[in-house]
Amino acid sequence: MSQNSVTIVDLAEGLGLSKTTVADALKGSGRVSESTRKRVRQAALEMRYVSNRAARQLRTNSTEALALYIPPGVRSMSFYMPFAFGAADQASRYNYDLTLIAQRAGGTPTWSHVDGVIIIDAEADDPVVESLIETEVPIVTAGRIAGLPDSRVAGVIEIEHKRMCKELLDDLNRRGASRPAFIAPFPGPAYSWSAEIREGYLSWCAERGVSANIVSVEAFPTNAELEEALVAVLADPEADAILFGWQDIANRGELQLERMDRQQGIPILLAALASSEQNLHTSYLTALDLRPRQFGQAAVTLLRDVIEQPPPETIHRLHLAKIVSDRGPVL
Repeated sequence: MSQNSVTIVDLAEGLGLSKTTVADALKGSGRVSESTRKRVRQAALEMRYVSNRAARQLRTNSTEALALYIPPGVRSMSFYMPFAFGAADQASRYNYDLTLIAQRAGGTPTWSHVDGVIIIDAEADDPVVESLIETEVPIVTAGRIAGLPDSRVAGVIEIEHKRMCKELLDDLNRRGASRPAFIAPFPGPAYSWSAEIREGYLSWCAERGVSANIVSVEAFPTNAELEEALVAVLADPEADAILFGWQDIANRGELQLERMDRQQGIPILLAALASSEQNLHTSYLTALDLRPRQFGQAAVTLLRDVIEQPPPETIHRLHLAKIVSDRGPVL
C-alpha cells in the first residue's frame, strides 16, 4: 500500500475501531484513552499514514493554527521563552501550529486565520489586544487582564501570585527571616503579576506587624540602579533577608551583593520569585518556581477545550506554582 493511499478508514479497519475514535486519537481530542491514542499513533507510523490536512481543514472549518501574543515590553524576561516553548509543544500534540504575534498595529493581522489566541501579561489598551477584541477569535488569557470585556474572554488560567508570594515569605520566615526586604518591579495595572506580588508582600508584613521594606526598580535596571536598590534595603539594620521579585533580577542581585561585600558577618537569607528553579543560582534558600513550560502547556489545553466546546461563560483555571526550599547555603 503506497503512503498516500492509507486513509483513516484503513487505520480504523486495521485496528477494529471507529473512524471517529481514530480521528480523535490522531488529533489528540475527544474522549480517547491514552493507551488507545498510543496504539492508533503507532499504527499510523507503521502504515505510513499521512493526513490530508487541507481536506481536514475544509471538513472541520478549522485553520489548525493557534496564536500567542506576548507584549514586546516583557519578551526579554526569562519566564516567557519556556512558556512559549511549552505552548508550542502542547499545540503540536493537538496537531495545531502555533503563531507568535509580533506586529503592533496596521496591515493584515497575523492572527486573521487562527482558531484561537492566547494573550499573556498584556494590557487592554494594547493595540494588538484591541484588534483581537474586535474579532470573533476565541481568546484565552494567561493571567487576568483588567479592562478586557468578559464577553471576549473564553478562558483564564492564572497563578495566584499574591497568595504564593505570602506562602514563600512564610517559608522564608520558618527558616529564620523575620524582617525580609523586597526588591520589586514597579507595579503594573490591577491583576498584573507585578501588582499581585507587591500586594502579597505588603499584606504579609501587615499581618505580622512588620514594617515593609520595599524598593522598586525597572524590569531591567542598570548595575548602578540595582546596587542603589540593594543599598537602600540593607540600610535597615534589622533586614535579615531579601526577596527578589523576578528571576532576571535575582541572579544579578546575588552577584551584586557579593561585589558589594555589605554583609559584614550578618547572614542575609535570599529568596526569589523565579521563572524556573533550574536557572536560579544556588545561594537562594527558598524560591517559587512558576513552572512556565507547564503554564504554557496548560494555556493551550484550555484554549483547545474552549475551541472544541465554546463555554456559556468564562472558564477559570489555576496553574500551580511550586515552592522549592533548602536550595543552598545562607550567604
